[in-house]
This record gives sequence, structure tokens and C-alpha cells, in this order.
Amino acid sequence: MKNRLSYAVIETIYRSSSLLSVELGKIFREYNLTGTEFGILEAIYSLGPQTIQTIANRILLTSGGMTYTKKQMIKKNLVYEKPCEEDKRISYIYLTNEGKNLIVKVLEKHDNHLDKLLEKLSIDEKRQIAKLLRKIYK
Repeated sequence: MKNRLSYAVIETIYRSSSLLSVELGKIFREYNLTGTEFGILEAIYSLGPQTIQTIANRILLTSGGMTYTKKQMIKKNLVYEKPCEEDKRISYIYLTNEGKNLIVKVLEKHDNHLDKLLEKLSIDEKRQIAKLLRKIYK
């Protein structure tokens, strides 16, 4: 019985994750973004300029995946890279004006959509779910 309960929990998490991926993917495509690009833009917008490794760790991306995506985003004029003044081996990723304007628009739509998807849950239920799910990966 215990295994069935574990399966039910994982299935529910998986279905919820799939729903979010599909729904948020619609928004990202509307703005010609991938989910990874959104994550990078959001990280820089929220935290300020960051190193490639810091962003990759935050959005759970390999350094190779981060490097590839960064290059694509530079081509789209969403971000730019600037070496650290103190240590030239390190570089920081910054938002361009175009990148900042885009993430502001996308975040508003993204946040409104998340609110709609989770409107059946109370604030306390949302906090409880977040707290419980963090136990899985921490």
C-alpha cells in the first residue's frame, strides 16, 4: 500500500508539472522564448547581473546548456556578456533594454496565468504545497 501512495504522489506531481509546462509554454512561445530563456531572463531580472554558473545553478541547467542558450539570447539581443573587472576569467550576463522590456511583459502574463491556474488553492494551501515539495529536493 505504501508504494501505491508514493506512486500517487509522484503521478500527481508529474501531471501538475506537465500541465504547467504546457500552459506556460504557450506564453513563452507567444514571445518567441523557450522555458530556459525565460528562466535566464527572470534570474537576471530578479537578482541583477549574474555569472553563467550562478544562473545555471539557479535554473538547474548544465554549463554546456547555459553556454548554448546564452549565445542564442545574445543573438536575439536579450542579454550581453561583460567580463568581471577584478577577475577577467569570470564574466557576468546582463539584460539588454530589449531583454528587460520583454521579461517585464512576459512576467506579468506569466504571473497572472499562474494565479489563474492556482486560484482553487488558498494562500495557506499554496504555502503548504511549496513547503512539502521543497522537502523532496533539499
